[in-house]
Amino acid sequence: MQRTPVIELTAEERHEVATWLADNGPSMPEPVRRFLSMHERYLTAGEDLRRQFDSSWRELRRALGITPSSEKRQSGSPLSGLPREARGAARSKRQKLEERLDHAQHLRRWHGTLVRRHGGRVRRFKERLANMRKDERARPPVMTDIPPVEEIELTAEEEAAVDKEAEEFVARLRLGGGPDPAMASVNETLMPAGSVLCDVEQVSLPAVVPADLAEAEVVETLSETRVRHDFSVTVKRIELEVEKKVLVDADGERHVITASTSEYGPAGWSVTWDAWATLAVMVAQFALPFHRLGKMLSTAGKTFTTGSLSRMFHEVAQRIVPIYLELALQLPNVDVLAGDDTSCRVLEVSRYFAGMSETESPDKPPWWIYRTPADAEASVLGCEELRKSRIKRREDGDRTAKPTSAETPSLGMRIGSVLAFESQRRSGDGAKRSLHTTVVSGRTVAADPRSLVVLYRSHLGGYGNLLESILEHRDKKRRNVVLQGDLSSANFVTSPELLKRFNIKFIGCGAHARRPFALYEDEDPDRCAYMLHLFLGLALDEQGLDAAGRNRENVLAVRRDDSRPRWAEILDLARDMTEQWSPASKLGDGARYIIKHFDQLTAYLDDPRLEPSNNLRERMLRMEKLIEGASMFRRSLEGRFALDVVRTVLQTAVAAGVPVHEYLVAVLRAGDDVAKDPARFTPRAWAEAKARAAPTGQATPTR
Repeated sequence: MQRTPVIELTAEERHEVATWLADNGPSMPEPVRRFLSMHERYLTAGEDLRRQFDSSWRELRRALGITPSSEKRQSGSPLSGLPREARGAARSKRQKLEERLDHAQHLRRWHGTLVRRHGGRVRRFKERLANMRKDERARPPVMTDIPPVEEIELTAEEEAAVDKEAEEFVARLRLGGGPDPAMASVNETLMPAGSVLCDVEQVSLPAVVPADLAEAEVVETLSETRVRHDFSVTVKRIELEVEKKVLVDADGERHVITASTSEYGPAGWSVTWDAWATLAVMVAQFALPFHRLGKMLSTAGKTFTTGSLSRMFHEVAQRIVPIYLELALQLPNVDVLAGDDTSCRVLEVSRYFAGMSETESPDKPPWWIYRTPADAEASVLGCEELRKSRIKRREDGDRTAKPTSAETPSLGMRIGSVLAFESQRRSGDGAKRSLHTTVVSGRTVAADPRSLVVLYRSHLGGYGNLLESILEHRDKKRRNVVLQGDLSSANFVTSPELLKRFNIKFIGCGAHARRPFALYEDEDPDRCAYMLHLFLGLALDEQGLDAAGRNRENVLAVRRDDSRPRWAEILDLARDMTEQWSPASKLGDGARYIIKHFDQLTAYLDDPRLEPSNNLRERMLRMEKLIEGASMFRRSLEGRFALDVVRTVLQTAVAAGVPVHEYLVAVLRAGDDVAKDPARFTPRAWAEAKARAAPTGQATPTR
């Protein structure tokens, strides 16, 4: 049987059918009326059938819980879609500031116009919805019935209001008399530029006169500078002729004196201090796997294996772990702590739990000796007792008593004596099994951005557990502390003792509140676009403050007069979205998150020390994806702890603005002095000591 071809109705025919249905609907049988009403959108769609189809298609996908992979995207930065600021020919600082302020005013005017258009579109929809409720026979309105944002025109009064708001915004940015260094934002990254060692070579190239001009007179000689950059990966072999002298004292006893090689590298290792520092930077900051480094660095005369490189990396961590512990003990007394966590995988942990489920009486876990600070301290003391016993035997004439690895506390013991490794479930059902890497940061000196400490810790637990472990070391006199992070229950401090001892204030992350509306924008394009534009306005407020230079006066003014009204609009829109979206949906959950945590999300408005988002900590954890993809540090907990130690020291050095490679070489050369007085070798203390030692008038290099 041949099918009759489907013929699309014209707009006039659809209008005619819709009119007939409206006039005859009450007289139709109920099943017929309900069936025909399902086609009403098609009949009243006008010329834009595709928009109606896309809307229905989105509703069907949402009902089935389907999201195409092509539409699954990351939330990104609110500012990522903006064009870059055009750089003029300004030379003076004043001219550059004026250019930045003009750009901020232009963006504010553009943003204010779109905010009013988005708001006008939502208001029109609400008005139609209210009219529909008055008329029970009216068709429920949809957002596609409303003109697009671009087609909504502003009145002359609205345009004048937008211009006035933009001018007032720039006036608030100018308050306070310029930037205050103490208010500067922290913008360091895990992979900073300038981590390589730079060398400058000057070469003079004389002009060679061709033979046919040999008799010509040189009337003037000029010169110009041209630059060529060269870079290469070089393995340098250094052959040391070590002199040895055999001496015989008055008693006839022979002594062998050997020249020291400590200037070139660590004793017992065939590499230099620079090689250790370079290895640490390439692995911990740039996530280069050991096996690739081994392939790249191996030569005919020397082979670097994965095992040898990992042992070097672990030795670097052992030598600088006193600095890590010093930073961990400085962090508890800061005023504002911020952090985040992400899951990580270590085979030693996974295999234990897999075997534990198959055995009725499982063995103790590999981390048993440092699972709590008390266990770790006992293990460290045990190593110390072994060392003392060996020294005593040596003094008694036992020449077979030689140092062993059991005398050296592992990184797990040393770190575990300060920060707990294993955390208990809050339900009381035993210890946690999820391994996370957590990062926590804070300024040890509130007025100095260079004092930022960045601490990494891999442990069985989450961000909230590490916070509790850190706060155990906090001075009881410093009662007030602010904690920032995602406002999930796992990130809160719940210890009754700590809550009694300190006044803890939890604040949220604006980027976390924004994220659902960016990830699921396709499910409600109009309201989500409006919501994202409001969050963009908050980001523009902070960007304007950075451009003008932050100080207490302009930060409070902008957040009070610009950001707070915008948050009020966000709250109203979130309440509006809860009427359509259930708590089980992503958008409904996101809207209710804003309503529930509104005070924590807006706490930064009244405190210029606080940041509106926790993005910096999240960026610091993105390296975990590279590490996971390269299968790095996945075998043992000890290797994972080595990565935590090196990353903590290097990232804190980046925040302090010190040349990372030079700093690490200096610390490694210091040897036992680091263990004796680690406070002297923290990145900030090292930079201050270097500045004091520099000749008067000579600036110390910082990155």
